[in-house]
Amino acid sequence: MNLTFLMIYQTLCSFNNYLWSALFLPCTVICGGLLSFRCGFLQLRRFPLAMKLTAGSIFKKHRAEKGTVTPFQAAATALASTVGTGNIIGTAQAIAMGGPGAVFWMWAASLLGMIIKYAEICLSILYRRREAAGGYSGGPMVYIELGLGKRFRPLARAYALLAALAAFGIGNMSQISSAAGAVTLAAGCFGLPAGNEALFRHVLGLILAVLTCAAVFRSTVGTGKLTAVLVPLMGAFFFLAACGLILCHVQRLPVVLLEIFRGALSPRAIGGGMSGAAMKQALQWGLRRSAFSNEAGLGSAAIAHASADVRSAPEQGLWGIFEVFADTVVICSLTAFAILCSGIGVPWGQTAGSELFTSALTTVYGKNCSQLFMALSLLFFAMSSVLGWALYGSCCVRYLFGQVAVVPYRLLFASAVYFSCVMSTNLIWALSDCFNALMSVPNFIALFALSGKVAEVTREHFSS
Repeated sequence: MNLTFLMIYQTLCSFNNYLWSALFLPCTVICGGLLSFRCGFLQLRRFPLAMKLTAGSIFKKHRAEKGTVTPFQAAATALASTVGTGNIIGTAQAIAMGGPGAVFWMWAASLLGMIIKYAEICLSILYRRREAAGGYSGGPMVYIELGLGKRFRPLARAYALLAALAAFGIGNMSQISSAAGAVTLAAGCFGLPAGNEALFRHVLGLILAVLTCAAVFRSTVGTGKLTAVLVPLMGAFFFLAACGLILCHVQRLPVVLLEIFRGALSPRAIGGGMSGAAMKQALQWGLRRSAFSNEAGLGSAAIAHASADVRSAPEQGLWGIFEVFADTVVICSLTAFAILCSGIGVPWGQTAGSELFTSALTTVYGKNCSQLFMALSLLFFAMSSVLGWALYGSCCVRYLFGQVAVVPYRLLFASAVYFSCVMSTNLIWALSDCFNALMSVPNFIALFALSGKVAEVTREHFSS
């Protein structure tokens, strides 16, 4: 059994390396470059405006018509799915597998991710359907079908199927499995008897599955209201703890910045040999974990934004710029700086998890407080991702099979929470990476084909 598992895992890893290096990386660079050029590098030129109209309007009161959500609630739902364990564990994995230089490539990928996500949200508003019960539905499957024409419906259905499957990985099992590990470790620090870890995970899985079942049956409006409260609170909680850690090790910050840029741009790294391989690893893992974190290129956030009560597609698209900035540039960077500034040993070239960030926290807050913080952070991050991706998966299943399939899908989705508490984390992450790359293919085809439409509405809006 162990040999079979190992073979499956190694095969998945090889397949993932091919998908990300030969498919996702070129598509992200070319599509991000094309959209940047056609939209006049909007993510740079209009960045202050994007922050003003998004982050600057969070505390303003907005009303949405029945069946829809406010622009911020739509963004909060999207952020709930993106701000997850990938921000902590994904960043730790990027550093361990790609070195400090991976952080630079996460930043670089975020610049392309901003315009890609802007385009996805624009298209989701331009091409969306009015529901009979009120509100809107949309996302890549809808803008593929309506934007490219009905002969592309098989491509739209392929996206919906892959996204519905990917929801179990990126938005459920990888999140919950990581959180369960951290909660189990914290329980050990606070009195869980040795040898009872397996039983504890089973009990925890049942509790989380029941909570998930209650949460995922909320409406789009209910999910939007809940995430609008949850996301800012958990973001502030994490921000304060990470900043406190970095300030305690602030003397190492210049050295860490030098390591990041040297690891990504060193002339030796470009020259080849082992250094060139290291640069390739930094580039690949920086991009992979950036995509896992902010989901730009996957098209998932477009599903949440389609239900926003807004008339201007470009204005709602600015939330995509804010989401990538908040998720990758702010939260992932805080995680990276905390790990690298703390001076803890990093297992270079090996798969890492939450233990890296926990070890960094221990240097300032002590073992017990760090374990408790880690458990609570990952649990809240994981459950918020489950909320967002349950909505995405349900919308995709509704598109494929109608409303009748939504309830069974949500029950299966909630059941997966239990199994993820007792399964191998490595295999779950490998499966998540695989489905993430595959679901991006139909979305990138649509983004390339409809880039002219995005550029057209962008020029019209910002020139008026």
